[in-house]
Amino acid sequence: MKFIILLALVAVALADVAYLPPRTGGYSGGAYSGGSGIGGGSGFAGGAPIPILRYVNNNPGDGTYNWLYETGNGINADESGDARGDGTKAQGQFSYTAPDGQRVSLQYTADENGFRPVGSHIPTPPPIPEAILRSIEYNRAHPNDDGQYNPGANEGGFGGGYRY
Repeated sequence: MKFIILLALVAVALADVAYLPPRTGGYSGGAYSGGSGIGGGSGFAGGAPIPILRYVNNNPGDGTYNWLYETGNGINADESGDARGDGTKAQGQFSYTAPDGQRVSLQYTADENGFRPVGSHIPTPPPIPEAILRSIEYNRAHPNDDGQYNPGANEGGFGGGYRY
């Protein structure tokens, strides 16, 4: 068993596996090269710096907030929210141009009902089958039915049925 573990470790050590992008020119401006890590670099070498055209971050301290940014390559995002009361409620959007040239845009709301995204690129789910719709309607029409099987007097359960 020890031999198998040792063999596996040697195989991993000798494997030519690259987990990070190649550093053709190094990383500038970030924590990896000793830079400040805040706005000082251009990302991985080989690409031109992408300017931040607009940046807003408001947090007045009363539980509300909003932020937005726009970049030189067409990425933009914004969100506003309210963390007062029973949890955070937020709404926002983001958009960018996909590698195939398609403009991707998504709007969302997040609150006590969960995260609800809306966008033309999000796949549409198939329709709910008729049997499931009937079941949902039945449950709505019978709100006091707990959905559990409740045997009658002659149908088993503790009041009758099987004897051992």
